[in-house]
Amino acid sequence: MNLNLLPLICAQLPPLALQFAISLDLGAPWNVAACAGVFYVCWTCIQLFQNAKTGMIFLDYSIGMEIGSTAMDAIHMLLLIRPLHVFRQLKQTDSADKLPWFERFKWVRELCSSPRGIGWHHQVKNLPQYSAKSRTEIVLTLIVKAVKHYVWFDIGLYYMRNNAVFQSPAAFASQMLFRRLISCSLFLGTYFCMGIAAHSLIVALVVSCTSAEPNSWPSVFGKWEDAYTIRRFWGRTWHQMLRRYVAPFGKRLTSFIGFKSGTNGSSYTQLYAGFIASGATHLAADAVLNPAHIGMSVPFFIYQALAITFEDMVIAAAHRAGMKETIWTRVLGYVWVISWFIVTVPDYISALSLAGVETGGVVMPFQYLPPSLFGILINF
Repeated sequence: MNLNLLPLICAQLPPLALQFAISLDLGAPWNVAACAGVFYVCWTCIQLFQNAKTGMIFLDYSIGMEIGSTAMDAIHMLLLIRPLHVFRQLKQTDSADKLPWFERFKWVRELCSSPRGIGWHHQVKNLPQYSAKSRTEIVLTLIVKAVKHYVWFDIGLYYMRNNAVFQSPAAFASQMLFRRLISCSLFLGTYFCMGIAAHSLIVALVVSCTSAEPNSWPSVFGKWEDAYTIRRFWGRTWHQMLRRYVAPFGKRLTSFIGFKSGTNGSSYTQLYAGFIASGATHLAADAVLNPAHIGMSVPFFIYQALAITFEDMVIAAAHRAGMKETIWTRVLGYVWVISWFIVTVPDYISALSLAGVETGGVVMPFQYLPPSLFGILINF
């Protein structure tokens, strides 16, 4: 078996370079040189990865996202702040810059490995917590969650294996809107269920076999019932893996322009800066997937900021008219959010799929996935 380790190296080398640079605690102008060095490592890894891609569109795109996140983190943690002086773990008393170099490096690795700041003073708000009390109950809950999501993953896998549109990105993109919507939902839902099942099993194993606190391993995603506005979807329900640098970019830009905190100018500057930063992160993923289509992901994220702006205007008008939040306004909100993603997601997924197949990728790597248990039962 020919094992290609280059994708793994390309995914891990940029974060390692960034962690080393942060651990040196460089001031100006050396921090600028260090940031340029990390950018060069990111660019080199993207170039190397072009000839060693896995061929799985979703995985290649994810590796590109990892590289892009590292580049954006470099701007944040090498140019805008000095992490060793700013960040602290919850139980930490002294500043990390006082530690010996090797201890600093270990500290930086822990910092970078927790993009949501779990166990740190900058921990992202609204992270889901486990309702069960005992470790045994939590482990059982996680196992049930993993099984439930694996069942849905298995059903989705069976459907896609037996549907011709998932064998060809061109066929996938050429479907009528309604059928393309169903296909996109199944495609995303199957990957989502696979990820949740894997994450739940890993956390169950860690919690049952180590002394790790369960709440130090929260779910990747928040509660779906919180997503009755697009703002809440992106701020609460969707993963918050980019928030560590996305939020500071917006705050720095707001401060530079001179908007006061709490004003509309401040709020919307942060909103648009955040989504632009998110789009910029996805540029690396675009470059990995297909260099000829760099920037194809960016419009999707700009549209989200525009939709939130429109949404805020409608909510403000409703409040001025005396409307109060009820269960029915939330139902209307869910309809709005679902409708919005029906309009925007299919084109985004289709663009990624077509770009990926142009460079030899596949939409769904069936050859690497297990046989469908659902299919076996049906054919038994």
